[in-house]
Amino acid sequence: MAVLNKEYNKFDKEIKLNNSRKDSLKTSRKELRKKIRNWFKENKPDEIKPKFNSQGSFEMNTTINPIVEYEDDGSALRKYDLDDGVYFIYNDEDDVKQTIDTWHNWVFRATENHTGKDSMRKTTCVRVIFADGHHIDLPIYYKEGDNFELAHKSKGWIDSDPKEFYEWFNEKKKIRSRLEAIVRCLKAWKNYREINNSSLKLPSGFELSILATDNYVDSDNLDEAFRETVKSIDETLNKENGFKCYRPTTPSGEDVFENYSETRKNNFLSTLRSLKDDCIKASEESNFKKASEILIDKQFGSRFPKGEDEDQQVKNDALKTSLASALVTPKPYGH
Repeated sequence: MAVLNKEYNKFDKEIKLNNSRKDSLKTSRKELRKKIRNWFKENKPDEIKPKFNSQGSFEMNTTINPIVEYEDDGSALRKYDLDDGVYFIYNDEDDVKQTIDTWHNWVFRATENHTGKDSMRKTTCVRVIFADGHHIDLPIYYKEGDNFELAHKSKGWIDSDPKEFYEWFNEKKKIRSRLEAIVRCLKAWKNYREINNSSLKLPSGFELSILATDNYVDSDNLDEAFRETVKSIDETLNKENGFKCYRPTTPSGEDVFENYSETRKNNFLSTLRSLKDDCIKASEESNFKKASEILIDKQFGSRFPKGEDEDQQVKNDALKTSLASALVTPKPYGH
């Protein structure tokens, strides 16, 4: 049985968002906040002034380096992102709660032509896309008292507090030491599988984070922790009436899988089963190279490192011999 802990840890290091890209996101966020503040100051001086709070995977340290994609002209796109909530906070009776479309339109106008690329109007946010492919999503919230509402263009105002979610996750990972890495590996798996099948739509990073947290299995190595967590997720979702994923924060108890079509559900379950089966198959292979190739071929792609062409048992025997030699007590000189 080849334990691929070294390979998994190298993979996690490869896919984890590096510091230069984190800095790029922070710079983009700072410039956008300044532009939005100035636009409201100049164009809507009597309206509630927006405030901001970063959220999502960036605050959970689970953002990944995505697989590089290419445009028709050959330019590289790296689609990493950051969510930065735009908050309109009620303070006194003169503050007016605008309609969802109004606030979406104002934020869109405030960011229009910021990067030379068109901003995108999404149902839950305004997306600002930068030249290298990274983007900032700007979901819009209204806060009155302790109540937060997301401005959803198709569903209306929805109770939602994204800060609760990343605080929930960050608290859970304190006693789940490999949770961050497992979520990143699941996101990298999603990235690779969707790149190779454009019709496949796996759960969002948000949903994968809930599944990994709720089904987390600890181990002293990342290989086993990832495999056992995937097995636990698969077992949970395949129970009778078990295909559910409950949001742990506001709106608490919401099943975020509720609107999955039967096709999307079945595609996810079969793709997840494939991951589980290959993880098990790799764990049963004695040769490190062959074990890693099982995961490279269909689940993670070439970013997952190839193991040495060596058997686990040979490595264990060599280690035992080395330890035994070190423990031999040398005879006195001249004996």
